[in-house]
Amino acid sequence: MNSLYLDQMKTLIPDEFEEYLSSFDNPPRRGIRINSLKTDAQELSGLCTFAMEKHPFCDNGCFVESEESLGRSNAYKTGLFYIQEPSASAAVTVLDPRPGMKVLDLCAAPGSKSTQIAEKLGNTGLLAVNEYFGKRAQILLENIVQNGTANCMIFNNDTKDIAKAFPEYFDAVLCDAPCSGEGMFRKDPKAQDEWSPANVDLCVARQAEILDNAEKCLRPGGILVYSTCTFNMKENELQVLNFLKSHDNMEMVNPGVSFGRKGMINEMGIDMAVRIFPMDGGEGHFIAKMRKKGDPSSDPAVKEAVSDRIPKEAMQFLNELLEKPYPYLFFKNGRLYGGINPFIETKGLHLIRSQVFLGEMIKNRFEPSHHFFLSSWSPFKRTADLNDEQIMKYFHGEQISFESEKGYTAVCWKGHPAGGAKSDGKNLKNKYPKQLRIR
Repeated sequence: MNSLYLDQMKTLIPDEFEEYLSSFDNPPRRGIRINSLKTDAQELSGLCTFAMEKHPFCDNGCFVESEESLGRSNAYKTGLFYIQEPSASAAVTVLDPRPGMKVLDLCAAPGSKSTQIAEKLGNTGLLAVNEYFGKRAQILLENIVQNGTANCMIFNNDTKDIAKAFPEYFDAVLCDAPCSGEGMFRKDPKAQDEWSPANVDLCVARQAEILDNAEKCLRPGGILVYSTCTFNMKENELQVLNFLKSHDNMEMVNPGVSFGRKGMINEMGIDMAVRIFPMDGGEGHFIAKMRKKGDPSSDPAVKEAVSDRIPKEAMQFLNELLEKPYPYLFFKNGRLYGGINPFIETKGLHLIRSQVFLGEMIKNRFEPSHHFFLSSWSPFKRTADLNDEQIMKYFHGEQISFESEKGYTAVCWKGHPAGGAKSDGKNLKNKYPKQLRIR
């Protein structure tokens, strides 16, 4: 391990340095977060073979002990849980999003915290998530789709563009900033090789810019949570201190949680921040909760996007398959979207997904998307519930022998949709996305 890094940690936690070092002798604990949009702890425990033990960092989080690949399990592929390092869920617990709120996750990939916020919102309000890097934004999209949320807008932009488009718009903003990743050293030894004092300073400069843009997106009275997965004070307490000194409209507030320990600066309330070390049962996190002074103003005006006329074939298809209609529909360039919010005009932004992509018109017929079947918004009128052997064939992309009503149907495992298929009455033609198939 880098000697300069070790010197830093000796200075930071002199009394616990040896205990910190000894934590590397033990593997990090694995964790999952139960997706409350689709299931609950009682059902999931009956569907999975691994043991689950509640952890303190969020309502639906569990330690798990398992030798199997969690990501290949049927429960994971149907979106019933998310694999997440346990203490990584702490930032959203501190943010405390409530149903009906408008929430922004500004640095969102791969989507662990975004999906956690979605579960807390419970398909109410609005969730906007943003990721600057294109490839990571695609991973974020995949995780949002699997999660099943019906109220999420996904952007691929610089944070300054988000701030320009949504001035003082959100009730809560999560800024889980890119950092030097010192808290990931035990989990990912490669992160140790990338560490340097120069990289820390680079992260500090980038974080300051992102924090400034986060504040611009927050309405008066709103909550901003700044978090990192690193230990040094430059990226943590000192970053927040400099931010508060340059933004007198922001103030620290009590995070209201019992896990972790206090921040290491007793100035401007920064000792109310939360730190998590391996000695505290997690990996490494810093979380600061701040409030924007002032009373909430009326909802900022946003321009609704104008939909093209929705084809009758598409409406007929939705009526045939969905138990519950989407409150809002939007059709443009042959593609149909559904959601629980009016669709917003987003000129100047790279919008990857607006709520739920339902499908597209191809030669006067409607072709549903994978997102359509994974959304948690509505039960389906036509389903094909497959057993363990059949669902594994489905995830491999095979055609399934299964007698059912002709037409598109939701392919389910234990009652939970895993994707779509088209039935000829005796066989299911597989529509599971090729890029997701088990090889």
